[in-house]
Order: sequence, then C-alpha cells, then structure tokens
Amino acid sequence: MKSSYFYLFSALVLTACQSKPSESVDSLIASADEAALRAKRVELTDSRKALDAEIKRLDQAIAGLNAEASLPLVSAFSTTAQRFDHFVSFQGTVKTMQNILVYPELPGQLIEIVAREGEKVKKDQIIARLDDGGLAAQLAQAQSQLALAQTVYDRQKRLWDQEIGSEIQYLQAQTQFESAVKVVEALNVQLEKSIIRAPFDGTIDQIFKEPGTIVAPGPGAEILRIVNLENVFVEVDVPESHVGAIMKGSMAKVSLSAIGKEINSKIARVSKVINPANRSFTVEIELPNNEGLIRPNLMATVEINDYTSENAVLIPQSIVSENAQGQQYCFALVSENGGHVARRLLIKTGKTMGDLIEVVDGIEPGSLLITEGAKKVSDNQPVKWLN
Repeated sequence: MKSSYFYLFSALVLTACQSKPSESVDSLIASADEAALRAKRVELTDSRKALDAEIKRLDQAIAGLNAEASLPLVSAFSTTAQRFDHFVSFQGTVKTMQNILVYPELPGQLIEIVAREGEKVKKDQIIARLDDGGLAAQLAQAQSQLALAQTVYDRQKRLWDQEIGSEIQYLQAQTQFESAVKVVEALNVQLEKSIIRAPFDGTIDQIFKEPGTIVAPGPGAEILRIVNLENVFVEVDVPESHVGAIMKGSMAKVSLSAIGKEINSKIARVSKVINPANRSFTVEIELPNNEGLIRPNLMATVEINDYTSENAVLIPQSIVSENAQGQQYCFALVSENGGHVARRLLIKTGKTMGDLIEVVDGIEPGSLLITEGAKKVSDNQPVKWLN
C-alpha cells in the first residue's frame, strides 16, 4: 500500500516537471502582453493548488498507516491507600525545671564552698557554709536553758499529778519549758540557713563567689548554679491556628543540630492559655538525656504531627494543575477502543509531604494517573502508554 502511494506521488511530480507549458514564461514576458501574462499566472496557480491537494492526501494516508507513532507518549502509576502523617515545623529551646541559682538566706561572710564545678551532688548535701554570726553560741545557751526548763517542768508535773504544789507553779514551769523549746527551734532554723544544701540531685554548673566574700540575700548575691540534666525538655511556642490539631501525646521529631542528635518523642504538656502577646500556646516535649549531651538553652527544630490519615491517596505535586476557575486537576489513563486516552479528573487536595500531596476527593485507590507527559495532554486525547 505504501509503495502505491509513493508511485502515485512520483508520477504526479514527473508529470508536473516534464509537461511543457503551452507557451514559455520567458516568451510571454518578452511579449509584454498583460492579458497573456495574467492567463499564464492563473494556469500555474491552479496547477500548484492541485499538487498541494494531492500532497495533503498523501500525508493523511501516511499518518493513517502509522497513527500510533504520532500519539503523545505517557507513563502512569497506580494509586494506593497508605498511612499519611503530616508534620509542621517549629523552633524550640531546650530547658530543664531543675536549673537554679543558689542564693544565701542570711547576710554574712562566705566561709566555705564544699563542692566543685562539675561535681555531682545529692539532694540536701552540704555545698557551702556561711559565718553564723554567733548563732551556734546562742543555740548552745538556749539548749542549756531548755534542759533546765524541762527539768523544772518535769518535777512540777509529777508534783501536780500527785496533787502537791500550786497550779500556778505548774503552769509557769510548763510555759517556760514551751518557750525554751520555741527559742531552740528558732535558733536551729536560723543556724541551718548558714548552711547551704543542694536543693535536688544535680551537678554544680558554675560557682560565682569565692570564700571570704561578704554576701546577702538578693539579686547579685548568687553563690552557684546547680542543674539536673537527666530530665530535660524542649519548649515550643505554637501558633493558635494549630490549637485543635496539636495535643498531649502527639508525635514529635526533635532535631538538635548543634550536637547532631535526632530524637523521636511525644508532647508531654500543652498549655491551656493563649499568650496574647504572640497569639501562641506552649508545648513541652520530654527528651532522654542519659549521656548528658543535651544542655539547657540549646536551639531545636521540632516537627509535630498535626494530622494523620490511615487511608490516604498521595500523588506527586508535579502532576497537579489548576484551571482558570481555580480548580485543581490531573490526568488519569483510561482504556478505550483498544487503546488509551487521557481523562481529566477534578480533584481536591489536602496537606503535603515532601514532593507528595494528599488527594481528599476525586481519585480512588487503584486509579492509573499519568506522570510523564501529564503537562502535554488534553482531556480525552488518545495517548500511547509506555508500560
């Protein structure tokens, strides 16, 4: 069949080339006969139109013999339902509840700092001492007076129990004894304030004062800092727009680039109050710190799970287009008449994950969607599938 069209075309061309015109163009031009020139032009124009028509028929015949070769080439993939966890990213700061500055409770001279920087201490362990200002001597005297008052009280009580002596003597002895007890207790409390103890198990992070320094309660009088790095957390300010999606127990991924650590955890606490200054609420994410590498005030990048779908359809964002009405669409590959056509599907999309986007309406699992060539096809256009 192809050879027949080829011979027909060749014959037409030869006929056109070999046929002698009734009169040469040169001779007509030389004659300067306008009517003859116009007649010759019409004759040649009609011949050219006839040749163009025949050439077009030949092109159509050739295209019909190999129609599939001219179809757009496309590739496609089958959609599946899968779990989709969406995360939003924020900046946070590492903190610890047990990170305090230790101040003196009494004015006086710093006599001794027992602990050293970097040393681990236990709760209630003595870490520093102040000059007691004579409190120890006063306590010794008060204890002697208490011992005497107790002896007198005990004797008066025995007599009173035997109905010997006056009631006033018994009550006076009881009052003196109770007063002596309170004096000793008060002096013990005051004397204890001259001894600085660790408020919790932790590490001496920094010592600010030297022995011999005169200190007093108040700002600027901090003696040392003690921290506990075993239980640290990341504090994140989350915009109020996420208040319904982020809650206690939500998954969180914490990245600490300064120490090269990535930790999977969960939100341990969510603030119940919106901060009016920045329209955000605070969440806390606990971090294990067995190695002690995580330090307070480290910057952290936190990704928090704000949406999960167990049966999501995810497609590449690159195959999604938008029409003039603002509607999103992509192309499905549909079998038709023994071949394949591109079928436009209007879709609604949701959240993204990397290069993928969730389709919430318009596509069912198992659909064939065109990927390569999706931007070059139109609705219901025949295509060739590179399977």
